Amino acid sequence: MKKTRFWMVGTMFATLILSACSSDSLQRDATISLSFAAPLRAVVTKSNPTADTNNFHLKICNVNGETVYDGRYGDKPKSFTVRAGSYEVCAESAEFNTPAFETPQYGDSQIVVVADGERADIRLACHLRNAGISFIRNESFIKRYPSGKLVVKQDAGTLEFGPNESRTGYFQPGDVTVSWRAGSGSDTLLFSRRISSGEIHSLRLNASSDHSQSGISMTLDTNAFRICEDITLGNSYAGEDGLASSTAWSVSSARNHEGDTAWVWGYIVGGDLSSSAISFDGPFSKNTNIAIAASPSTRNREDCFSVELNKAAVRSALNLVDNPGNLGRKVILKGIISRYYNLTGLKSVSDYLLP
Repeated sequence: MKKTRFWMVGTMFATLILSACSSDSLQRDATISLSFAAPLRAVVTKSNPTADTNNFHLKICNVNGETVYDGRYGDKPKSFTVRAGSYEVCAESAEFNTPAFETPQYGDSQIVVVADGERADIRLACHLRNAGISFIRNESFIKRYPSGKLVVKQDAGTLEFGPNESRTGYFQPGDVTVSWRAGSGSDTLLFSRRISSGEIHSLRLNASSDHSQSGISMTLDTNAFRICEDITLGNSYAGEDGLASSTAWSVSSARNHEGDTAWVWGYIVGGDLSSSAISFDGPFSKNTNIAIAASPSTRNREDCFSVELNKAAVRSALNLVDNPGNLGRKVILKGIISRYYNLTGLKSVSDYLLP
């Protein structure tokens, strides 16, 4: 399957010149003017071959929810008259609520607070807000599953990938499950993932007669994480089981197995854990713990898995004080799934792999 990959680096400048009535009740003119600094470069799809910034939806409203402008960017007037106060400026390429094919959504929003006569210059960087998933079926998978479809589900909805579907489906950030549906039969769960905004996952599916394994490589672009993963499904394998490094639970799956001793995989995203915080950027000061997550771009504490590095050999190899290059790397760990620093995590880690 031929793939065309583009990444979007979109920026928008919004210049707000705001004022309000002075003490003598005289209204001074104030204006809002908006412009895109450069042409938007986005993911190219058949249905949307180019990204026309004039078609972006623009909304400006004050702190009370009163709308200054709500409409197409290309139809906006040259200026708006406003009073001093708090304003939210939002721009997005399209509305996105439920999973759909070839529907990347870009946008950003900021809030500005201005007093009488102030001029505020706002820079809105438009990034990919949703997340994409596509599938490549290798011969071994097609032979094992000659008919049927892949079904990707999340709370926001379901998207079905037919046997010849090569398009990218877009989803809300969060947990998704991938199942196999043969004809009108029931769905068989294959695996689950947690996806984050700005990520585009390309999943290459294989089938094996005896075991399952998962290997991941990642390249980073200025706009989005492109995650390519090879997934091998065994004869009776219907997901991770945590019993071996090759069938390690993902972080999202492991949350449901507190108390078990198991293998868990994730990306090292931070360290210096406390009961309320995680450091996602170095330099780091504690060598006794790290945080892992399902995505290398995770920056939300609640999406992380805390990891205790109590064994000397494990601590020496994984801590971010002595090994800052480990940040962002995939790791597979064996330990006891327990609460640690007010998060579900791994304690008493006894073994590890850095693929």
